[in-house]
Amino acid sequence: MGLSAPAADTASDFGDVVVGVAGTGRMASAHAYRHSQIGLPVVIGSRDAAKSKKLAQSIGGKCEGGTQAEMIEKASFIILAIPSGALIPFLETHRAAIEGKGKMFVDLSVTFSRMGSPAVQPPTRSDGPNWKGPYFDYVTYMKDRLNDPSATFVKAWHNLYYKSIANNKVQPVECAGDAAAKAMAMKMLTAEGWEPLDCGGIDDVPKIETGFHERRWRHPRHLEFNGPSHP
Repeated sequence: MGLSAPAADTASDFGDVVVGVAGTGRMASAHAYRHSQIGLPVVIGSRDAAKSKKLAQSIGGKCEGGTQAEMIEKASFIILAIPSGALIPFLETHRAAIEGKGKMFVDLSVTFSRMGSPAVQPPTRSDGPNWKGPYFDYVTYMKDRLNDPSATFVKAWHNLYYKSIANNKVQPVECAGDAAAKAMAMKMLTAEGWEPLDCGGIDDVPKIETGFHERRWRHPRHLEFNGPSHP
């Protein structure tokens, strides 16, 4: 479809950015591997440090593993490859290490897809301070719960199968969110040969939530490439 080939090692173009990956599952493994392939330092964080260290060792390069706390301390761009039900506990547990540090976060959840349900979606009633719900995406919910002006969030990579990421099956990728996190996600996608699609800011995130719901808006390029039946 005319997409560019993956770039060579471009780590020097990213300055001191360190990619963090929360989790050790298939999606976490795919992200850790893919971003390490352009020379970016990657830190995998898990509640079981032995698992993250084993995964990092299998990937090699500039990839290392440790606890979630160790990952947060080192990483500036953090990919949340954990179940949606663990997202708020993750932020609350590590709030002190996140606040004021300018961390960037990626939400991969697909809770409004046919695989989702109210049980895994953001709550419809107030469950804490700074409530501005009901919410139709996890990005806004996490952002309000954390309530840290220095932290930025982006929705990206969420439409992709883990094998597509691991095998670099380049294609258009919808991105929406805060300026800093979105710019970094789009820069990484470009460096890896993908086609990032700017779908707007935080208020636009519900529009690109995976699923056949009434809010769903598909970027024209996404629609051209994937067709109307793609969530």
